[in-house]
Amino acid sequence: MDNSSFYERNKAYILTFLGLSLVGFVFIEFLMVIDWNYFIKYKLAILFTGNLDGVLTPPSSTYEAMVNKAFGPGYEAFAPEIIRASNERQLFIWWVFVAEIAIFCFMYVKYGRKEAVITKPDDEVQVFSLFQRFVMIANILIVITLIITGFNITWGLRSGGGDIAFFLRGLHEVTGIAWFPIWLLMSIIAFKDAKLLFRNSLTNKIILPGKYKPMKRIIYFFFVMMGGGLLVSGFLIWFLHPDAFTHGEFIQFKRLLLYIHFGSSVMIMFFMMDFVYSVGVAIKGNLKGIITGKYPREHLEQLAPDVLADIEGKGK
Repeated sequence: MDNSSFYERNKAYILTFLGLSLVGFVFIEFLMVIDWNYFIKYKLAILFTGNLDGVLTPPSSTYEAMVNKAFGPGYEAFAPEIIRASNERQLFIWWVFVAEIAIFCFMYVKYGRKEAVITKPDDEVQVFSLFQRFVMIANILIVITLIITGFNITWGLRSGGGDIAFFLRGLHEVTGIAWFPIWLLMSIIAFKDAKLLFRNSLTNKIILPGKYKPMKRIIYFFFVMMGGGLLVSGFLIWFLHPDAFTHGEFIQFKRLLLYIHFGSSVMIMFFMMDFVYSVGVAIKGNLKGIITGKYPREHLEQLAPDVLADIEGKGK
């Protein structure tokens, strides 16, 4: 029986909640321009009426109707966070990413890099199938590409524009589309908690071996939820490119999508970096194991006993 306190058992969840609450408060209170009343009512209007133009109350004059049609209603509601890039995004919000990167680097310095003592390198265990390795490697490469190209878009004025910035923006769009199936597959194969609900030959073949520790479960949940928000909003932003027919109708909806896309990127950034770090840096031999699919048995015994127990359980 576990005699540890409630805090000790749920420390990862509690600290994550407090950390995200602090980041969210600073982000919303000091770095955003938003009318939450309008923001919530607009989303409810989309849900219950299907109306995307953002006009929540009938215009009081012909001029107001013309402004709504040409520029979208409620510009001050949340559009400035997106439109005035030289102010909010270029000068202030980038500090959120700097703080996340600084915390990430501090954690790496504090915890260092783990390494197993290997005396029998030829005694290896097959951990990942070819399919699982393909999905994980593709996900790592695409995530790194999206982070780099996404920064180019966020700090477009700082980069000065030009052909390179234009190419990186296009690469971000193409890579985002390519990430859609990879994100879905990664969400499926990394759903380790599914083995608590049902266990059969299919889940044994598809789902990654081992059990989640609390922090890794949090990273998985954020990967699924925020990744879905990024992909859906990003695809719609790309698909609803304004022209003479869609600009007036969708301008406010596109502002909302940009807001969701950027907010999701802020929320998922730290967890994505932790994912790449955990796979490629935190443990010596991890990256080689993902490429080959095999790990020395001693490596698993010392650093991933849950994975070894799961594999041996499948064999029985």
